[in-house]
Amino acid sequence: MRCSTEPSPLLSLDMSPSDSNITISTGTTISLSADNGEPIVVTRRAPESADPRGAVIICPAIATPARFYDAVATWLASRGFLVYNFDYQGYGASARTALKDVTADYFTWAADAATVVDAVKDDLAELGHGTLPLTWLGHSLGSQYLGFTDTTKLDKAVITCGGTGWWQNSDPPSRYFVPLLWWVIAPVLSRTLGYFPGKKLRILGDIPGTVMLQWANFCRHREYLWDVHPEHVQTFADVTIPVTSITFSDDVIMSAKASEHLESYYTGTDLDARRYSPEELDRRSVNHMGLFRRGREDLWERLIEPELATVETR
Repeated sequence: MRCSTEPSPLLSLDMSPSDSNITISTGTTISLSADNGEPIVVTRRAPESADPRGAVIICPAIATPARFYDAVATWLASRGFLVYNFDYQGYGASARTALKDVTADYFTWAADAATVVDAVKDDLAELGHGTLPLTWLGHSLGSQYLGFTDTTKLDKAVITCGGTGWWQNSDPPSRYFVPLLWWVIAPVLSRTLGYFPGKKLRILGDIPGTVMLQWANFCRHREYLWDVHPEHVQTFADVTIPVTSITFSDDVIMSAKASEHLESYYTGTDLDARRYSPEELDRRSVNHMGLFRRGREDLWERLIEPELATVETR
């Protein structure tokens, strides 16, 4: 492992900042090579203590750069965890070409996630923490990519705002719009421009065309990716580590049905599904992105930290 040093009401990813006393730590930059030779940039943040409580990998949502998770990563490091967050190849800090020239697809990014798990385990060993409990913290797309990693190298997983994209599982008003997105807007624009211009449309965010085309195809199928690639039913069934799924009732992107659909494929583990309303959490809204926004330390302490694998709970 080499080290060097206004949202739309429909399907928008609100990454606007909020009030927080957290000073973001820069961490250590780690450069990896993906299976196809493309760079994957990882940031490692370490606690002040020489004896960390555990380690965490944060796997991002689609159209979401790793820097969006810098606040929660910094906070977790302050709580005694070694924390790693990363950008998929061709995106965020890992980008080396224009988005329209990125050739990665859904499964390329899944392989990136697996590469990160392998590299983190090696890095922990190099740091003298080879036996430190390691937790996967996946957000949205990152909740799916857990299934493509070597989970024998993980002690636990926490998947947040996860689900699948079959359009009929969407709640109104999104349900009336997503057929147009998956059958027309996404395919036409992705093929014409080479990428999906989500920022301009205020739909999700900018996404490589190859990723968007494949994802849109999955979302046109009742069983999502498993209709197109049935061999991956077993891929998800092979996950046997403890998994906690955290979702929110006001999530306009991921409905309860969509989340339950994804959870149903993790058949090899006794998955603990928890769905919260904003009122339960003393919040007006959490939605799809709110859990990881700056200023949500109360949610991190209540919902995330207790679920992480630590030396105390091993």
